[in-house]
Amino acid sequence: QHRHISSGINAEYGGFRSEKRSLETVKENLDFTGTELHPLHLVSDKCYHLDTAMLNLSQGHALVFTPAFDKESLDLIKEVNGEGNIIEISEEDCVQNFVPNAIPVHSGDKHYIVGMAFSPELRKRLESLGYEIIIVPYQEFLKSGGSIRCSVLDIGI
Repeated sequence: QHRHISSGINAEYGGFRSEKRSLETVKENLDFTGTELHPLHLVSDKCYHLDTAMLNLSQGHALVFTPAFDKESLDLIKEVNGEGNIIEISEEDCVQNFVPNAIPVHSGDKHYIVGMAFSPELRKRLESLGYEIIIVPYQEFLKSGGSIRCSVLDIGI
């Protein structure tokens, strides 16, 4: 099974918090056998990490704030995820609601998205695709520059 990683600090470059050479350092020092890392270039000052611009969901969809990426990166996101699986999110959902910083959870036949806030339009669309939205009040944590994802340690179970 071949996996693609197109989110997370290991896959990003550009912007003011990372450099393209960081991806090579990751490749040289960590074993990603069976995984393809994709460099993505952030071009919006509204999104300072990849997890503030994009979120891969448990059913193959990806929430993407398209203005955050250059054309090549956006084309790559569509190629890897499938253009039909891309759900473009609004600036409100990206910048104010921090939706890309939510946490997707898959348990049995249930698909959840745990987040701080979602616009009514996005919530309706996600629910129509079978996702259950769980709202956690996290506005105070925004002062740190992040949201729910920034306070979670994934352990891969």
